[in-house]
Amino acid sequence: MYVQGIRIDNPGRDGYIKMTRRYSGRARERYWEIDFLRGLCVFLMIFDHFMHCIINVMPTINGMLGTHLFEDWYQAARWYCYSWSLRQQVWLLVTSCFFLLCGISSTLTRGNFRRFVPLALVACGITLVTQILDETLFAGSNFYSLIQFGVVHMIAAGILLYALLDNAAVSIADALGERRRAQWAKKAVRFLPGLVGIALFIVYLTCFGHFNTDGGFWRFTTDVTLQDILGAGATKEQGDFLSMFLDLRGYSYRSSDYFPILPYAAIILIGGIIGRLVYHTDAKYTFARFDGAWNKPLCFLGRHAAFIYVVHMIVIPCVLALFALIVSLF
Repeated sequence: MYVQGIRIDNPGRDGYIKMTRRYSGRARERYWEIDFLRGLCVFLMIFDHFMHCIINVMPTINGMLGTHLFEDWYQAARWYCYSWSLRQQVWLLVTSCFFLLCGISSTLTRGNFRRFVPLALVACGITLVTQILDETLFAGSNFYSLIQFGVVHMIAAGILLYALLDNAAVSIADALGERRRAQWAKKAVRFLPGLVGIALFIVYLTCFGHFNTDGGFWRFTTDVTLQDILGAGATKEQGDFLSMFLDLRGYSYRSSDYFPILPYAAIILIGGIIGRLVYHTDAKYTFARFDGAWNKPLCFLGRHAAFIYVVHMIVIPCVLALFALIVSLF
């Protein structure tokens, strides 16, 4: 028999730890299914980045060191990244799932402003480092690594937006008082970030873009141009600024990793609805009985997803370069 996710007749070591932490209030409870799905998303993103490195980074490394490492993989990697429609479909599902999980996690903490600050600093660091790489290592080549507004930038913006909306919801809830009807209203108003997310998503699909399935490739496609919004006199600086919010049609935004705020930050906000409906009710213990040693590797990735995601962008090219350097010595 399971009570609040713990097997009463045989709780085991993990069960006793959960009970002790839960009733002493010493630690925030984790839900293995969130860590598992987040870890699976990170694993698939790492593999995807490795394939992109085979296409974009290895030719530069081979040219510098006079090696031919992974040249036989080039065509297969290019087909995987640019021609295989199933990969694009899975990519959109995985990234959307990852953003929904970010929104769900935002409902499980009151420290979303604290989550935003390190993410914003890391995002600025990524932009600075990739710009330096373009001016040094990749200078004169057709490849650029610059990331102006990638997934970390967008998640930071989404979490900041969630924090602002959730704080507004808390302020509204506090103003409602302590009457019985007010208690229901307080619970309802905490769905404000998710409802705003749904509204933004609808606005994007009706006013700015659409969901494109041409050729079996799933993607969000923006229909408006820079000139549609600002007129013929729009400058590049204005275009770069607006590109943080929308993937403007016909505008070349220089960012090797690119996730605009719309529609992706809206997906983060929508995740808040799932978090409120599931992880603030008894439904949060539904999957507890399936926890076990089988999911530990991916749960580990999920618990450290932010760190692993940022580090892997540096580690993969460095490992490939080191491998090529060793090969060049023989």
